[in-house]
Amino acid sequence: MKTATQAARFLARAGIVLRYGASAKLPLASMYAAVGDDRLATRLTNALIDDGTAVEIACVADRVCLAHASLAPALIALCRRGRTVDELDLSHTARDVLGFLANAERPTAGAVRAYLGVPPQTWPNAADDALLELQRAFVIDRGPTDVPATGAAYLSKDGIPYRLVDDVHAAHVRAAGKLTIERALDIVLGKLAVPKLLKRLASAAEIASRRR
Repeated sequence: MKTATQAARFLARAGIVLRYGASAKLPLASMYAAVGDDRLATRLTNALIDDGTAVEIACVADRVCLAHASLAPALIALCRRGRTVDELDLSHTARDVLGFLANAERPTAGAVRAYLGVPPQTWPNAADDALLELQRAFVIDRGPTDVPATGAAYLSKDGIPYRLVDDVHAAHVRAAGKLTIERALDIVLGKLAVPKLLKRLASAAEIASRRR
């Protein structure tokens, strides 16, 4: 793939793909593998996120993925099960970070680490854990960014900005509110058409068993 149009068609066919490299343990296509060039793949990914074709998610097997926008309402429905953000069972730290993200101009992981007082070069840390928790719940996602000319393609100088899903994807959130859990599962699994993936869908196999 060389163009954003080709990447959009690829994502529309696949439904959900790994944002970065492929995994032998997870039967999902990879944007890096499909493009064949990490820097170009990152540019195309940013273009798809910027125009709303793709939404970054972390609710499938705890991996950073890209979901086609047509699946976003179903994934939100599976993650939230009819609950508002205020009603979700989030940790205290995640709630604190969510409040910070809501009021920061362009929040990044680095900004969240600084806010929580995480020492430099400390992993794992409470900031990254809270951000992943919020992404798993589909409360936040990450927006597009510039791709550096040298170095790792995904390490933007300004960092990747985190965004509140209810703000940037309000239409998807409204659509999610109209879906039953059963219908949402049908939409996601029907699109992926990979039965074995059911075992690795954090937002399906696990969330479907939760109670409100």
